[in-house]
Amino acid sequence: MLNKNSDSHALIMAQIQDVENCIVAFESFMRAATIPGTPIATLRSLREAVGAAENEADVSLRAMIDSLSEGAYLPSTREDLIAIATSCDNIANKCESVADLVVIFKFVFPPEFAKDCAEIFEITKKQFALLENSISMLFSKLNVLQKDASILDEIRALESEIDKIEFKVDEEIFNGDLDPLAKMQFFDIVKYLCDVSDIIEDIADKIQIMLIARKA
Repeated sequence: MLNKNSDSHALIMAQIQDVENCIVAFESFMRAATIPGTPIATLRSLREAVGAAENEADVSLRAMIDSLSEGAYLPSTREDLIAIATSCDNIANKCESVADLVVIFKFVFPPEFAKDCAEIFEITKKQFALLENSISMLFSKLNVLQKDASILDEIRALESEIDKIEFKVDEEIFNGDLDPLAKMQFFDIVKYLCDVSDIIEDIADKIQIMLIARKA
């Protein structure tokens, strides 16, 4: 079992909290971005908040990786924890990238997208909460997680729900009245937005591989 009292445990959970803060900041940004007439100055300010949260996640990631250099774990375990932590950091990176695109493009979202966006966020937040719990269990309840990894299946099921929303939105974009450039921009933004769910699913897969490798 990983040491639940280790500095690495505390630091990886702190990093996950910073990533969650970035998701929350990004949600606030997207809510404003999908409201018609939101001033670009407001969006720039909210984008800066996303960037600040992403920077905090970077700092906590480096602290967590530095803590592993002390050699408390086997090299394979250190590699697995670093892979999980860097993937979590990619979630924050993706949030910042979408916010940057929206501001740079000065993109105007179709009003009906607000509902789809809110639904994507609700599902993504559920996914992330399950991910946070499963990572904590690596340190506190590894044996339990090895016997019953259904929490990882729940993460994958939620990702499938987002895939369905993404396909529906893509169809609406393709068949809509946006000009070709706006359609391309919208496709990219929706893809990056839904990529957050894909990253969470990928981390769940990494955790499952880690569990299998450590089965007696």
